[in-house]
Amino acid sequence: MTTIGILSAAFTASAGKQNQWILEYTYMSGSTVVGEQVINQCTGTVFNSGQITSSKRLVSSEPCGYDNSDNR
Repeated sequence: MTTIGILSAAFTASAGKQNQWILEYTYMSGSTVVGEQVINQCTGTVFNSGQITSSKRLVSSEPCGYDNSDNR
């Protein structure tokens, strides 16, 4: 029974990561990019640079488990 409990807990933790993303947004002023935000849901960190405006646009996203080291 202990093994089943451990496997269940490991599966639950792994399944939670599958729904987390690294999101990159740009902040706009008209048609000009004036700032950037990266939200890393995998690590819980947020990075902002430039000017923060009310106009925000998603420019890229990738799941936590994505490995781009082979992309050339």
